[in-house]
Amino acid sequence: MPSDIPDEQLERVVRRAVRAELNLLVGRVLWTLLSVVGISVGFGLVTMGLDAAEWNPVTVAFTVLGIWLVGLGIRTLLLKWNFPPYYSENSLS
Repeated sequence: MPSDIPDEQLERVVRRAVRAELNLLVGRVLWTLLSVVGISVGFGLVTMGLDAAEWNPVTVAFTVLGIWLVGLGIRTLLLKWNFPPYYSENSLS
C-alpha cells in the first residue's frame, strides 16, 4: 500500500517512543526512592520529637520538620505518578 510508513521510519519512531517512556520511568523511580527516604526520615523525626522527655524548641523543630518531610514526600509521589489531585487527562508525563 502506498500509504504505509516505511519500516526504517517506523523503527525510528518506535525507538524514540520507547526511549521517552524509559526516561519517564527512570525519573519516576528516582523520585519515588527519594520520596520514600524523605518519608522515612520524616517519620523518624516525628517519633523522635514526640518521644522526647521534655518539649523544647529543638524537639518542636524536629517534629515540624518531620511532618513537613512526610507531606513533601507524599506530594512528590502524587505529582510524579500523576495521582489525584494532580492528575490531568491532558498531560502526557
